[in-house]
Amino acid sequence: MSQFPSLDPMAMWRELTAQWEKSTNEFANETMASDPFRQGMHGGMNASLTAQKALGDLMARYLTLLNLPTRGDLQALGEQLHRIDDHLAGIRRALEGGAGPAARTARTADAATASPRPRRTRQPPAAAPIPPVKAAAPKKRPTGKRRP
Repeated sequence: MSQFPSLDPMAMWRELTAQWEKSTNEFANETMASDPFRQGMHGGMNASLTAQKALGDLMARYLTLLNLPTRGDLQALGEQLHRIDDHLAGIRRALEGGAGPAARTARTADAATASPRPRRTRQPPAAAPIPPVKAAAPKKRPTGKRRP
């Protein structure tokens, strides 16, 4: 019985599938290597990118008409907020002396043992009071004869 091939249906299916994959790969490789295929793919990608750009421009104009931000507006805003955040972090580091937590705790300990500073009690000068406005005296009617 060893001289007969095995009659396993799954083994035959695997072999047929492997042969089909091999022939499909060879055909696809030959087709993709051809110049007309490359030109066709290039034209299709250009058409797709042109349509995508036109749609993006149309949406930007539509959102502008509705007074809504576009994707570019939101990205620019995000970049600006990131720059502001970086700037504030730099200011914070400069105020803290650019040192880590150990230096901060040392500074607070030094502040507790250092000589006391004078209190800041100076007040800004008070504005001159505005004099009250006197009400005008009512006009007196002339005394005399009334005319009929």
